[in-house]
Amino acid sequence: MSLMKRLTICLLAVCTLAACGADQAEPPCESDPLCLRYGIAADIPILDPHLAQSHEAGIILRQIFDTLVIRDPATHEFAPGLASAWHISDDGLQYAFTLRQGIRFHDGAAFDAAAVAANIERVFDPQMPSAQARALLGPLIRYEILDAYAIRLTLAAPFAPFMDGLAQPFLGIASPAALAEYNQLRHQFHLAGTGPFRLDEYLPGERVALSRNAEYSLAPSNEARPDAGEIERIEFILSRTASGYRLPGLDQSLDLVDNLPPVAAQNLAGNSRAQLLPVAIPGSSTFFLFNTRREHVNRRELRLALLLAMDRGAIVDQVYVNFSQPAWAPLSLSGGYAHSGYLNKYDFDLDGARDLLAAAGYSDADGDGILEADGATLSLSVVVPPWSGLPEAASMLQRQWRNVGVDLVIETVPGVARLRGLVESGQFDLLPVERYGIDPHLLGGVFLDDGEYRFSRAPDPHLNEMLLSAMSQMDSALRRKQVYAIQARIMEEALILPIRDTRRLTAARADLLDLRFGAYGFYPLLQSLRLADGALPSQR
Repeated sequence: MSLMKRLTICLLAVCTLAACGADQAEPPCESDPLCLRYGIAADIPILDPHLAQSHEAGIILRQIFDTLVIRDPATHEFAPGLASAWHISDDGLQYAFTLRQGIRFHDGAAFDAAAVAANIERVFDPQMPSAQARALLGPLIRYEILDAYAIRLTLAAPFAPFMDGLAQPFLGIASPAALAEYNQLRHQFHLAGTGPFRLDEYLPGERVALSRNAEYSLAPSNEARPDAGEIERIEFILSRTASGYRLPGLDQSLDLVDNLPPVAAQNLAGNSRAQLLPVAIPGSSTFFLFNTRREHVNRRELRLALLLAMDRGAIVDQVYVNFSQPAWAPLSLSGGYAHSGYLNKYDFDLDGARDLLAAAGYSDADGDGILEADGATLSLSVVVPPWSGLPEAASMLQRQWRNVGVDLVIETVPGVARLRGLVESGQFDLLPVERYGIDPHLLGGVFLDDGEYRFSRAPDPHLNEMLLSAMSQMDSALRRKQVYAIQARIMEEALILPIRDTRRLTAARADLLDLRFGAYGFYPLLQSLRLADGALPSQR
């Protein structure tokens, strides 16, 4: 058996992730003693950096592709990637990059300024579906190849998140030869980047097989390759189960499982054969957005009362088993922009909630335990997808709000597509929001008047103006003050119901060393992963 004694799914989740499908063929990875089996409990509909939307796809893409710049995992500062240096003009409109020389793609094509240009052309190709990659480039209007290893990018307006976009795997630089040879559909089966691993095979919905790129030279000095026990191959086992509780059809053991449920993670405590890695994910807190277009929740007093009627400490304790911290602001603490002034400000206070509801004109005239005002029953609806503990959190919220006379109706949705449709419909009072990333511009997708949630919240011209100003502010200190002011506006108006700061739980065999994650939390840095003491299979 490869890689010491493999940690089975039943061991990792104490039978919560029970295997099934005993007649499945033995995966090729099982024959390789230095092959890592990595379980990802998510459906990945497309594996192409310029078309992918999911961060789970980014886990794999980060291993295959490099980006022009990266963010330091500890400081979040920008550091060289495929670009060795850069200069930003004083007006924030031009970015000149000096590129590394001597780098080749996995298919042998040379990396140079023309390769970067080919990737930009593809992202902005009118025939390409609109995707995350295009949004990350913001108001980019032109590129100029200055020489073989220098390129200048020009924006129509200052765009503070621009460098952050260039650091994300959705703007990984792909081989221009592969882009020219394969169409949109076929390219994902022939990915060629410059990253630490190369693509061997992709079977949609089943697995992605990678092997180490022996020529890789971009790893930082603190990620030098180990002398022995180095992982040579990775096989990502894909699951179509959105909840992450099971990996159906899998009868073989795993070395590492991504996004473990908190209860399953808790069961690993004291297990000497496994290690648990809770990773803070920068971005927004997990929160419910109030649809301020709707009756009842269009009233600030009611929203404030609902904040006070929520015992988020109990939710975090029971649903997330204290692996996460309660959230008090729109942005998570790990991103570096969270507004600490709201810590405990809207703490659990049933009497305060009841006073606000009474002052807003709500009473239980018919004695049925549910409040009314002006003849309208205080019944609210929430949309809940089956991930991130949201169904359990909504159920607890339902019970908590019932104590102050609020009826909460829960509608579950099976997946992302249906959730997006309901967001656009504007027919619900509360909607879940989880957005991942370091740059605070991610709040714009929720609160800008032309953002994707525009049908599920009333326009706020002042907040919109604040967001646009922060988006174009190139002075980092001034921008930070603006981001704090934006969060204050959101919380003072009680536009959201913060639940928790997101942590992603990864379980691995205890003898896997140097498993680290990049600045965005989602993406593991697998190039330095090794076995304890460089042990060989015969020594296990």
